[in-house]
Amino acid sequence: MSGDRIAIIIVNYRTPHLVCDCLDSLADPAARLDLRVFIGDAESGDGSVQAIHAHITQRGYDWAECAPIGKNGGFAYGNNAIYQRQVAPDASFGYVHFLNPDTVIRPGAVDRLWEFLRDHPDAGIAGSQLLNPDGSLAASGFRFPVPWREFFRGLCFGPADRLVPSGVIPMLKLRETQQVDWVSGASFMARRSLLDEVGLMDDGFFLYFEETDLMTRARRAGQQVWFVADSLVVHYEGQSTGLRPGEPPPEAKPISPIWLQSRRRYLRRHHGAAGLWAGNALFLLGNTLHRVQARLRGKHQPQPPHLWRDYLARDGNSGKGG
Repeated sequence: MSGDRIAIIIVNYRTPHLVCDCLDSLADPAARLDLRVFIGDAESGDGSVQAIHAHITQRGYDWAECAPIGKNGGFAYGNNAIYQRQVAPDASFGYVHFLNPDTVIRPGAVDRLWEFLRDHPDAGIAGSQLLNPDGSLAASGFRFPVPWREFFRGLCFGPADRLVPSGVIPMLKLRETQQVDWVSGASFMARRSLLDEVGLMDDGFFLYFEETDLMTRARRAGQQVWFVADSLVVHYEGQSTGLRPGEPPPEAKPISPIWLQSRRRYLRRHHGAAGLWAGNALFLLGNTLHRVQARLRGKHQPQPPHLWRDYLARDGNSGKGG
């Protein structure tokens, strides 16, 4: 039988300073909750394990440990490796908190996720409200990226988004705790029983869409996913990967091939080859209309190069810099 203990999983790749800051923010919940933090280093090769271990020892964090996990196989691979080695063998862990290294926990954030899952037996996953470093709200709850929503993502036109709010994937400025399709992978807690039922994150996703895929499987299994408004976590987005997928790319910068590959994998898995094709066509249609309306309004809209080639390439990216 699973218990009530909380396992917090953090994957590090060359960001020991961020991990140490995150650990410092976890000292308060660690003093009150029955939790343990497992940090896995993804072959950083920069002395990360030694630096994090020294910080743990210096601060007396007997609730945390850091160890190598082997190759840098991506976000899902790293989380899965830590779970399988450190968490799965111990049935006392009933809850698993997946946490990015570029986060700082606000007081009560871990408690709120754990208490919500404890008090809502139909909820399988609970995610935090992410904050930008300046304290403003960041997108934390989302709608699934189904093919028809790709049109609105390409259109990127405020009046259309207001007319059809369900077409927008990010649910911006959520103020109240509520059910959502999926929550950000930067900070979410899952029941161990859910992971036993639907499986771990798919390590075929190197980065991006792995949490979306997991929560799609959870929702199809009848499990609820919730955004918990009073679980506040500061997210220094992009600090751990060097990428900020939410920002429009500069005109000279192509779309991340990793993002394109993950998007293709997700749409094909959950909507088939026809769904992937439809999603690509609808995105490009929306993007074309976006360019037309921008030109009519006399506004210059930077576009990543090779956009059509990237979306129409057989493998979801041209393999030539986007």
